[in-house]
Amino acid sequence: MVLRHSSRALAILLRYSPVWGRAFAACALISSLCHAQNGLTARFGPVVFPVDSPHYFLDAGEALHPGLSASATGHFEGSLQVLAAGEYEFSRSVVLDGRGGMRHSLTAGNHALRIDVAGERSLRLMWKATAFDWEPVPRAAFFRNGEVASHEEGRRLVIAARCANCHPAPAAEVLERAAPPLDGYQNRSWLEAFLPGHFGGVARSPKNPPSLKARKANEVAIGKGGELFGTIGCVNCHPSGTLTAMGSKYSLTVLTWILLERHQPSMLLDDGDATALAAYLTRSEGAPSRGGHSKYDEVRCTSCHTIAKNAQPLASLQSANCRSVPVTWTARESMKVAEYLRSIRPQVSLAPTFTLRRELEKHQCLTCHQPGTDAPSLEGVGAKLKTSWIEKVLSEKKRIRAGREMRMPHYRASDVAGIAAAFAKIEGLAPGDGAAPPAFDSAVRERGVGLFGTNIKKQGMACIGCHDWGANKALGEEGPQLQNAAERLRFDWYERWMRNPARILSGTSMPNYFGGKLDARIHTLWAAMEWGAKAPAPDGFRVGDLEVTSEAKPVVGKEAVVIRWDMPGATPAAIAVGLPGGFSYCFDAGQTKLLYAWRGGFLDMTGTLLRKVDANKTTPTAALVGEVVWRAGADYPVLVGAEKRTPQRKFKGYKLVDGAPVFMYTLDGMNLVESISNGKRRLVFDVVEGPVYFEGRLVPTGRNVTVEGALQ
Repeated sequence: MVLRHSSRALAILLRYSPVWGRAFAACALISSLCHAQNGLTARFGPVVFPVDSPHYFLDAGEALHPGLSASATGHFEGSLQVLAAGEYEFSRSVVLDGRGGMRHSLTAGNHALRIDVAGERSLRLMWKATAFDWEPVPRAAFFRNGEVASHEEGRRLVIAARCANCHPAPAAEVLERAAPPLDGYQNRSWLEAFLPGHFGGVARSPKNPPSLKARKANEVAIGKGGELFGTIGCVNCHPSGTLTAMGSKYSLTVLTWILLERHQPSMLLDDGDATALAAYLTRSEGAPSRGGHSKYDEVRCTSCHTIAKNAQPLASLQSANCRSVPVTWTARESMKVAEYLRSIRPQVSLAPTFTLRRELEKHQCLTCHQPGTDAPSLEGVGAKLKTSWIEKVLSEKKRIRAGREMRMPHYRASDVAGIAAAFAKIEGLAPGDGAAPPAFDSAVRERGVGLFGTNIKKQGMACIGCHDWGANKALGEEGPQLQNAAERLRFDWYERWMRNPARILSGTSMPNYFGGKLDARIHTLWAAMEWGAKAPAPDGFRVGDLEVTSEAKPVVGKEAVVIRWDMPGATPAAIAVGLPGGFSYCFDAGQTKLLYAWRGGFLDMTGTLLRKVDANKTTPTAALVGEVVWRAGADYPVLVGAEKRTPQRKFKGYKLVDGAPVFMYTLDGMNLVESISNGKRRLVFDVVEGPVYFEGRLVPTGRNVTVEGALQ
């Protein structure tokens, strides 16, 4: 394959170079810090608790658990998942399947794992194999049994019931969950209707609120507010149906003020957005919800509506039954709560890696930072970002994609103190900026700017095809901002990312330019990013820049050409391939499906390189040069089972064989390799055990089963 770095086409000629082991990163992407099965079990004497990985870093006086001393000894246990058999070397001795050491010959599958800890202040487990160089063992490779799941389930029940609002708990448990304040801003009529059902006939009159700026709204504002509620992220913490009768509880004026001044975290609303949101929420009127506590004789409003710890400590409770506030737990739930209460230990140490999990739950971070949302994954964020940058994002309103509809909230610094440092510590790294980069002179920085652009005379790599540079928008796909990347990223993470992006993030459209090697250009690019706003814009954003060469119509020569760009009828993950001889095709990685093939030429990208949307506000696509000779049917070509159902699909990337791409993916767990030549496609299944159909034909059972289909 020829990667054509010469001009306009470079903005979209992006090449993958995936590695078989990249599936670890795919697992990590769909895993969260609170996943019930992913991770390990930590055993330190009587203290047993879940961890997401064995990685940790502790400052003086800190421990892995608040109930442990800083010098506590113990071990992590669980299993290590290996996807490919081979020889593996670890950065420290580990016990796998009962055998200790740093070198292990492992088969594909799960292996019993134990890692002993003897008071070390840090642990970052690294490994390497034939297919990859030294890297941290990804969190998604660790699995634990369900022993500690009962503790976690019981803890969540305690949080939901607000037990810690009365019963003091160790600070590291982060259990407090205050109810809305009772300060007179609720409508009196709403309170009088709500309290009898809430507490059994006892009502209290609120005080009169102070004067607030009057607000007005119309149907347009209500419509805008409904859109904002869904797009900026409100619905993630307040699911549909949970904010009913808000118009009976608050006036438009009061709720607007609450959204602007009191809502925590701040959603960075301006006056118009806050008014629109309040208009949308207060449109709902009616009888208040009767949720909350069951009836009881004595009203103790402040037990929930403020944190008033005046009862027996939580850890000393002997059962899950409460004499003051009846709860509706089932017998099983009560058992889980009791198990959790017995697991609580007095706090003797600060434990940032343990507490981070609790803090993320408290602030509901993972309701947005999960697959399927626009929010980035928090997987490995402490190894990726400088601690100073994370702090700026949390409490100093720093953003790199301000135009996104979903908003990153703004927190008070006191509410998120220590979280930024804990993100690094949970990765086994010291908080801070990480390894220092080399010193660069202005000439190196200028060369780096040239590399980011599309000018072949400056050896441009067309990074701006997917990345913004300051106020200059990317020519195509929307990737992270480059201009301030050196302010955000740890240099050691950046080096590893550039050497092989797919080892960190499976399915990334970031090409593997450097084949796993530490090319000098990696440092040159960093030098330009370090220059920041002082650097000139790379060539390619202006029409004059693009006239240096003209390859908006790439021509296929003796080798295949692979282009990642917006294609007709495809998702943004489409891959266009031009083969020698005039045969071309489009494989959609987003659908894991070959979509169509054509003959006669390749692509015409004229008019698409500087436009992100056309007159209809849709993304312009490349035009096919030639005639379509084959299109995929509506049904997926491979069906499984006696019922011939469409399988679950997962794209794993591609590799080059004789200059042409070979696509790798899984269907219901079956590994497939697909290659396309002139007029023919070939699929190779690693194992076929049950009924599998390809284009209506039954596929033979066995190993390394090959089937073919015509593309004419």
